[in-house]
Amino acid sequence: MDARLYDDVLQFIECIKDTPEYREYQEKKRDLEAFPELKEQVEILKKKNYDLSAAFAGDRESLDRVIRFADENESFFMDKAVRDYLMAESAFCRMMREILNLTMEQIDF
Repeated sequence: MDARLYDDVLQFIECIKDTPEYREYQEKKRDLEAFPELKEQVEILKKKNYDLSAAFAGDRESLDRVIRFADENESFFMDKAVRDYLMAESAFCRMMREILNLTMEQIDF
């Protein structure tokens, strides 16, 4: 990679780190990391949620699995530290997805 592009990418990364979404995500991540067992449980449930989403076929059985997962974990997701972390993570991921989509739209790939 050419040195100018490398420097510009590093500057872009600093711009991302300076966004409210990134700062909020980092703050909520630190808050959750104060409870290692809770953080581990969040990671396990995020993996299960990802697997459910990836396997979702749009049929009634898939929908029932998603509803059952939500019902079984409702109280866990109501925990303030968990909820705040997941909301901040979601906002940051949404911002990154928008950045990546815009990048791909602007480059003749």
